[in-house]
Amino acid sequence: MLQGFYMLALQQARRRRRIALLACTAAVLSAFFAARAYFTPAAVPVSAAQAPYIAQSEGGRLVISHDGEVVMRTDIDTRALPAADREALADGIVLADAEALAKLLEDYGS
Repeated sequence: MLQGFYMLALQQARRRRRIALLACTAAVLSAFFAARAYFTPAAVPVSAAQAPYIAQSEGGRLVISHDGEVVMRTDIDTRALPAADREALADGIVLADAEALAKLLEDYGS
């Protein structure tokens, strides 16, 4: 009878060791992938040759400039936007590409 309890205790100890080993392995893998994601450079960096679009508020209207030249004056009234958006537009919102510009116009236009 004592031998049965001893075998059961050994099985439980092995099971605990396996669970602990799996938990440690999962922690090490998580740390590895987190470090890899943190230290990997951006997938698509904005190159110096590709100048960004800049959205600004001018006279209460949304104005888009590219390469220092105004390329679009919209009818979007910036005074109707939330305060945080008005402040960001006062400083100028940098948009990396035309897709980001389209999203901004869609967001502010609706």
